[in-house]
Amino acid sequence: MSFISLTFSAFFLIFISLYHLASRLKKNAVFAQQILLLLAGFVFYGFADLHFLPFLLYVCALSYIGGIFCKKRVLLVIFILADLAPLLFFKYAPNGWRAHIIFPLGLSFFTFQSISYIADCYTKKIEAERNLLTVAQFISFFPVISSGPIQRAGNLIPQFKAVHHFDYDNATDGMKLFAWGMFKKLCIADRIAIYVNYVYGNAGEQYGLALLLATVLYSFQIYCDFSGYSDMAIGVARYMGFNVGKNFDHPYLSQSVGDFWRRWHISLSSWLRDYVYIPLGGSRVALPRIYANLFITFLVSGIWHGSTWNFVIWGLLHGFYLCVGRTMKPVFERMKIPSCLKVIFTFCLVTFAWIFFSAGSLPDSFIILKKQSHIPNELLHFSSMKNEIGIKESLRTMFALVHNSCGGFTGMAKTFVLLGALFFSEILTLQKSGLEFLREKKTTVRWAIYLICLLFLLKKLPLTLSFETKEKYSTNFIYQNF
Repeated sequence: MSFISLTFSAFFLIFISLYHLASRLKKNAVFAQQILLLLAGFVFYGFADLHFLPFLLYVCALSYIGGIFCKKRVLLVIFILADLAPLLFFKYAPNGWRAHIIFPLGLSFFTFQSISYIADCYTKKIEAERNLLTVAQFISFFPVISSGPIQRAGNLIPQFKAVHHFDYDNATDGMKLFAWGMFKKLCIADRIAIYVNYVYGNAGEQYGLALLLATVLYSFQIYCDFSGYSDMAIGVARYMGFNVGKNFDHPYLSQSVGDFWRRWHISLSSWLRDYVYIPLGGSRVALPRIYANLFITFLVSGIWHGSTWNFVIWGLLHGFYLCVGRTMKPVFERMKIPSCLKVIFTFCLVTFAWIFFSAGSLPDSFIILKKQSHIPNELLHFSSMKNEIGIKESLRTMFALVHNSCGGFTGMAKTFVLLGALFFSEILTLQKSGLEFLREKKTTVRWAIYLICLLFLLKKLPLTLSFETKEKYSTNFIYQNF
């Protein structure tokens, strides 16, 4: 069930009405809300495909049993392998074995939640829950089940044990976060996707300049797409009275790749740190071991994202960046490089790595890199081309600015205006959250921002959705593929 759908709107309206009615019960209000949350999780998940439910139930049961009985290291390994078995099958089994089987929605995300729960029970960070209902709620919490943020039991489970009454501030903050996430997804990410898909889909026929522009734009597409989803999920949870943390913190303003990973997909990077990097020895070992730990951690990250070699290279490339950054840190500090140059350099490194992430396969990645290596020759060729067909047509040809790819020059100009607005908002909210920034503004300024956002959304919201189509035409999020 997509957040951007009439079905979800109806589902959430019914659910939240019952949920807040349950809070008014004089007795068993907590239990009533827990039952509603569990049912909502199963309905939300089962709506995607009823065949997915057995995998969710399996992970719920395994988490409950593992939390109670995982007392020895060998049992921890067994439970983790049992947890990973469905994920490994669907991602890495031969294609013939997986023929005609759809990858279960959110399997990667709630599997990692389950592993963290069992591991935390094993290490005594939390007490194992004796109530199956509570564990099942934790695994199936519907705002985050399909694409995160990945939750920790120590944060989320205590929140299930309190009554959640309607709170005006939580409700309005949740709606603002949801609207902002939808704006980033529909108005920026989906607009960019049209151009990126066109250029990358015909990479062999495009100029290197078009592929370079598509590569840069993909950095913003995946950010707006995934952070947009995260904002919507966090907003839904906030409306209900839950704090599920944040998943992005201005990642493209990072001054190093290490800083980038503290700001990008925070729930996954912190999970990898706590359950892969630190158990391997973290930074408490000799330098060669630290480098090995970094490479292994990011290899796991790459493999988690996909089973093809391009994802492996993407992960190892980030591991290489971090190792070089760690080695060269004293040199960089002595050079006193301006912060803005550090931000630009980090963005370039991350954007280069996105080529392997976004390409359909490793050969496709090499085609894109090969084409971009021709850019110097293309710039020399541009002089003669503009004399023959004019500068406007030359730019249109070299950057693939055809109408069906981005709306031509006008469409690309609108894209850059929206990216400028995004960059401006990132700068304004660097020291404080967007919600705090809005609270400080006058009523007229706040409502002007709301109305502008609303006008863009009303123009972009897919009007073809209906209950009968079951989201056939709804907008997909990139990270739902993982």
